[in-house]
Amino acid sequence: MTERKLAGKVVMMTGAGRGLGRSMALALAREGAKLALVDLDGEELQQVAGEVQDIGGRESVIPLGADVCDPDSSATAVFYAIENFGRLDVLFNNAALGPQAVAADPYGNPPKFWELDPYTFTRMVDVNAAGPQLMAASAVPNMLQNGWGRIVNITTALDAMYVPGMGAYGPSKAALEAHTAIMARDLEGTGVTANVLIPGGPANTRMIPDATGIPREALIQPEEMQEPAVWLASVQSDGHNGERFIAGHWADGLGKASAPCAWPQLGKQAILPKSVAR
Repeated sequence: MTERKLAGKVVMMTGAGRGLGRSMALALAREGAKLALVDLDGEELQQVAGEVQDIGGRESVIPLGADVCDPDSSATAVFYAIENFGRLDVLFNNAALGPQAVAADPYGNPPKFWELDPYTFTRMVDVNAAGPQLMAASAVPNMLQNGWGRIVNITTALDAMYVPGMGAYGPSKAALEAHTAIMARDLEGTGVTANVLIPGGPANTRMIPDATGIPREALIQPEEMQEPAVWLASVQSDGHNGERFIAGHWADGLGKASAPCAWPQLGKQAILPKSVAR
């Protein structure tokens, strides 16, 4: 029998109750990972936890209701994951508030930036950008202690960040993309890495409302995230740090599916003192 790629690994998945998070969680479970599943929606969270139990057994999963952008809630979720499993090896920052939160048809009838509800904008930035920081800051100390770990941040493609109507979603994902590059540099040489994983285009989740009229079969399916998610969570990805991986190109090989995160080729323009230039 072939040894499963993630046997012995403990993985935390935020936004695990549906969509990309659920799909990745099931794939990770099939490869032997123990899972700490985080979401706000208790009913959907329990349903996915049951699916994981069917794969890996009763002791393979704990569901954790938590708000990733609340400092106490996020830290408590990480604490209970480590308390239950004894360690935490991989964190997938997948929880997100998407375009569906600002309009019924965010692509066909997008709001102007001045029309955005200010509380929705603030909440989206909190969930999509601040949440991953809080979760990673709580998780990384245990990974550093163990000398190995993975932070995987789910962002989006560059051109999706400035589509009209994405006045909250785009900036929040751009912030997470930039922050991943900072995380990767801070973690360099520790055995812990930070990378980005994206579908590569609009995915078949609730973030693309039916009102858009886009055929569901034309969207990237959540299952396409499974193989790269397993690879990123495994020792196969050792040595890869500060990169973006595109699930939609995964079958074409790493040469096409990967690139440095945060588009460094667009930078190197700042006039910096020598003491801070790197």
